[in-house]
Amino acid sequence: MRRLIALTLALLMALSLCACGGEAAKLDVSTAKSIADLKGAKIAAQSGTFHADAMLQIPEVQSQTLPEFADLLTALKAGTIDGYIAEEPTAIEACLSDESLAYLHLVNNDTGFTATDADVGIAVGLKTGNELRDQINTILDEISTETRSELMNQMVQLSAGKEVTSLALTSEAPANPTGTLKVAMECAYAPFNWTEMDTPSVGAVAISGEGKENMYANGYDVQIAQYVANKLGMTLEIYAIEWDGLIPALDSGAVDAIVAGMSPTAEREEQIDFTNVYYSSNLVVIYKK
Repeated sequence: MRRLIALTLALLMALSLCACGGEAAKLDVSTAKSIADLKGAKIAAQSGTFHADAMLQIPEVQSQTLPEFADLLTALKAGTIDGYIAEEPTAIEACLSDESLAYLHLVNNDTGFTATDADVGIAVGLKTGNELRDQINTILDEISTETRSELMNQMVQLSAGKEVTSLALTSEAPANPTGTLKVAMECAYAPFNWTEMDTPSVGAVAISGEGKENMYANGYDVQIAQYVANKLGMTLEIYAIEWDGLIPALDSGAVDAIVAGMSPTAEREEQIDFTNVYYSSNLVVIYKK
């Protein structure tokens, strides 16, 4: 009997130790008030972006990078990460599309997060010395802050499946184009740029390239690219290229410009030229409620 009792007690102690030593409770990101509260969280970002650099500002973060932006949302929904970093318009679009998602601001100089204007801005990337830079700057500077904001709001709504019938930023297509402006983007980062099949939404542009039949690009970047091309008197062609391939495509001459939600960081400016910023946004951490 004593032996039976001893064995029973040993078994109970072993079960108790297993329970205590099991997987730690998932961090509740929704309670965070600053990035300091995210200490130890599993946070991810797209590789090769400033988001990945920003992620490292979170104290003792369990960081992870993934090659495609869509992979981040998949990982979040699967529960393998606690959150991922994105621009606020992307977070708004994600939350409109899925009510189980929410986001936390990484407010500059408020929650301990630091980012320069170049880090949180996006600009057109051009090959070093491209003479179009000054012309494009003039065109971009004509777009008011109000128009930029309204256009982004429309792209957020459109990418979330809401109806949009007209756009805040439009221009006449040239009757006699003087050339072609070849623009690269991922076509996979809503609301900045995304891919549509068969039935294009308002303002969508056909994606060029082999195997891209009946595929269209739309988004804030697409509308900026279309506006710039029209004002330059050129025909727009859009090419869907993975993030890591954007700058190499520009360097090789395969495309004339990158319009892809790309920040003109100091590191990138060592490789290519940038125009003035055509949109600025806060960075956020998207999480599952």
